[in-house]
Amino acid sequence: MSFPSHRQPPAPDGAGPSAGRVDPALADRLTDAVLLAGLPVAFGDQGPGVRIRPARPVDDRDLCAGVAALDWLPSPRLADAAAAAEPGQGAGSARELVETAMINALAEFLPALGLETVRDRSGRELRVEGPVTAGGGLLVPPGVLAPRPLGHTPDELGLPAGLVATVRRSAALAGLPVAPRLGATGITLDRCAPTGGGDDRDRAADLGWNPSRRLADLADSDAPEAARAATARTAVDGAMRHALGMALRACGAELRWLHAHQLLRVYGEPAPAVRR
Repeated sequence: MSFPSHRQPPAPDGAGPSAGRVDPALADRLTDAVLLAGLPVAFGDQGPGVRIRPARPVDDRDLCAGVAALDWLPSPRLADAAAAAEPGQGAGSARELVETAMINALAEFLPALGLETVRDRSGRELRVEGPVTAGGGLLVPPGVLAPRPLGHTPDELGLPAGLVATVRRSAALAGLPVAPRLGATGITLDRCAPTGGGDDRDRAADLGWNPSRRLADLADSDAPEAARAATARTAVDGAMRHALGMALRACGAELRWLHAHQLLRVYGEPAPAVRR
């Protein structure tokens, strides 16, 4: 599958990026890193996904030409409902929580993919600075490795249909993909792992996150870059599970962290963040 590029027309020879432009090499690297992590990339103002845009200067001393800033755009349905809601209420609060969760996740995992993030002086904007140096990050070309077989679907695992629907509705609002089966990219659902407590198997499932198959297959290979890919996969998994706990809860799912076991578990039926 091919993806549109964020690359902009090149600057004249010898000139750096101008104000209001993202360094083209940085935009390309950011786009690939987001896709490696398994997240969608938004184009323009239409979500869902990570929007890569020029940084906005805080003041005249903020020299940010060529610097990228990142936003998370949720589903159009949540964005539209939030725009019509009172500030801090209902869908508006849900959108803020989803955006915060996802921006925090990007700040957490992008360094493992070779891209350092910083906050602007206001603390509100997440930035990635360029230019990008060759070999400075993890580059995984498509089609290099043979893909591994995928795992079971939620139905094959015997997960409650209402529970699966809960996760899919909440994820769709937040703008996050749900993996159709274990091993695929996105939010994964699996049978509850034993924890020594009560049996949750009839009313709950354990949530996880799978990055792109490119990253997962490289991490499990014997290629020279496998160790770095495995480190990046671990960083993405940890960051995204933290984000899911906030984002899906904001969109109506009932979630609990089982900290002693490092498990994120979803229960029961949702309380919709956006009502029909």
